[in-house]
Amino acid sequence: MIDLGINSGLLLEQAVFVIALIGFPIISLIDLRKKNLTGTVLALWALIICAIPVIGWLAYWIIRPTVENK
Repeated sequence: MIDLGINSGLLLEQAVFVIALIGFPIISLIDLRKKNLTGTVLALWALIICAIPVIGWLAYWIIRPTVENK
């Protein structure tokens, strides 16, 4: 594989990174969909998660938005 220019030593790390970069925002959006948030708050969180991938889903899991009972 060295002749093809593929470094097989880093292939697993790169695959895990790509899966995490794609998977965590999807998991966050699925969890966001399960919450009963209003339209504006829901749209803002979805935009943050999609526009700023790593920081967005990290912020979502740290803050954990909840529904306010009025």
